Amino acid sequence: MTPVFDFSHFPVLETERLRLRRMTHDDAQALIDLYGDPEVMRYLILDPPCDNIPAAIHMIDWMNGHFEQQNAMRWGITLKGQGDSVVGTCGFHFWSREHRRTDIGYDLQTAYWGRGYITEATHALVRWCFDHLDLHRVQADCTSGNTGSERVLEKVGFTMEGIWRENTFEHGQFVDLKQYGLLRREYLAESTE
Repeated sequence: MTPVFDFSHFPVLETERLRLRRMTHDDAQALIDLYGDPEVMRYLILDPPCDNIPAAIHMIDWMNGHFEQQNAMRWGITLKGQGDSVVGTCGFHFWSREHRRTDIGYDLQTAYWGRGYITEATHALVRWCFDHLDLHRVQADCTSGNTGSERVLEKVGFTMEGIWRENTFEHGQFVDLKQYGLLRREYLAESTE
């Protein structure tokens, strides 16, 4: 059994090109830039929207509040060697200790799409979750048609398991959600190859 993270500190995750860290109120404008982009929001819904400094600070406090409650964590994604500006976020939520599973999510400013950053961040996120949360399963869903997100999940080793038909009301219409899953044994087998 993996020792479960005790939430005594907010971990910083480092990859070859990225640094994932806790977000602060100084990141409010970065969140406005991220969630103010119609391409980023094409498959996301934020209610209320994150379109001004007070709303962005509220969102940061909400994200950090889940860490304080010890049930979720959201990292700000920064690029090494390019300052400390947040260009995206990633994290886990809906953590079930009983069922040993969690959901993950991520987003990235469009200026940084197509460079493998979100795949790199997701690898780090999944590794951390399996190493620190005693998980049997990590799962994610994405709106049908979000091929970029599908590719990220597949590159990280997830399997598409099914479709929740017209599961979510998004941008004025019901949309299908594709469900992806990655089991600990699959992750371990892939990480030893």
